[in-house]
Amino acid sequence: MNTRWTRTLILGVALITALLLTGCPAPTPSMPATPTPTTVPAAPTPDGWTKHQSGDVTISLPADWEVLAFSQGDLQAVFADFQKTNPELAKIIGSAEALQGVALWAFKTAGGTDSAFADNLNIRRSPLGGQKITDMADVTPAILDQYRKLGFELGTTETDLQIGGHPAAHIAFSYPVTLPDGTNAKLNGQQYLVATPTDLWILSYSAGPGNEDALKPVFERSAESFRAK
Repeated sequence: MNTRWTRTLILGVALITALLLTGCPAPTPSMPATPTPTTVPAAPTPDGWTKHQSGDVTISLPADWEVLAFSQGDLQAVFADFQKTNPELAKIIGSAEALQGVALWAFKTAGGTDSAFADNLNIRRSPLGGQKITDMADVTPAILDQYRKLGFELGTTETDLQIGGHPAAHIAFSYPVTLPDGTNAKLNGQQYLVATPTDLWILSYSAGPGNEDALKPVFERSAESFRAK
């Protein structure tokens, strides 16, 4: 996989964080309310799928996905171990620095792990710093504008979703990539943003050229299973 477009997507995620931390209105001071605990049932795991836990998150994926799950620690050591066991998949990540802020990274391994591209998911956590997001429609327009500036071609956007009992949004996009053999292709992505009271969780699913239609329902079902503590 050309790491250029991997870094582009990570840059897009970083822009989301910056926009949320600088573009959201400051909360109006008020008397603190005692939150009412809500229990969200765990999503059922489909047949042939596996539930994975990494730190504070759980998510289900088909059994033929390879998962790199970890909590923040020595990223250099984590990446070095992954390079030994999955050298081709490690090329997709690129470096230990790309793991900053990542809660989980997963790859579809059925059919081989061609280093030119691989269907994958990465989940990132961005603390909200005391700000609250109650309506995803308030924050997605600025995110979409930044994605257009990055050269993304935008598809469907949904801002009224609920995942795990939290406000969520969905952004479909694609953008051009240059493969190692010099040919041009288009990467397709499905991104889900989940706002808990303390964090924004960013689930970025990417499908290689030609795999979008088959994987779109897989991505949707997987995202619905996401739970954060």
